[in-house]
Amino acid sequence: MLAISEQAQRVISEIVEESELGPGGGLRISGTNGGNGEAALDFELAEAPLDGDEVVSEGSARVFLDEMAAEILADQVLDVEAHGDHFHFSLDGQG
Repeated sequence: MLAISEQAQRVISEIVEESELGPGGGLRISGTNGGNGEAALDFELAEAPLDGDEVVSEGSARVFLDEMAAEILADQVLDVEAHGDHFHFSLDGQG
């Protein structure tokens, strides 16, 4: 199952709070076929998970994963890296 670093938990919680999505809101990650045989991941804010989404809650952060994203990210850690006034999510394998 996807793990969420403490820093990513904080950033996700802040983004969701600022977006005023409400208490059920979170970051939704969906997998798509990149066309070259590799999967691509899309990140977006969502008011609630869609039917069939896996919900990962750590701290006050909620992440919704569609079936493909859940499979791709099963052994990953979601982290975030600050770059000046913005940030980038990153993924690392679990120990």
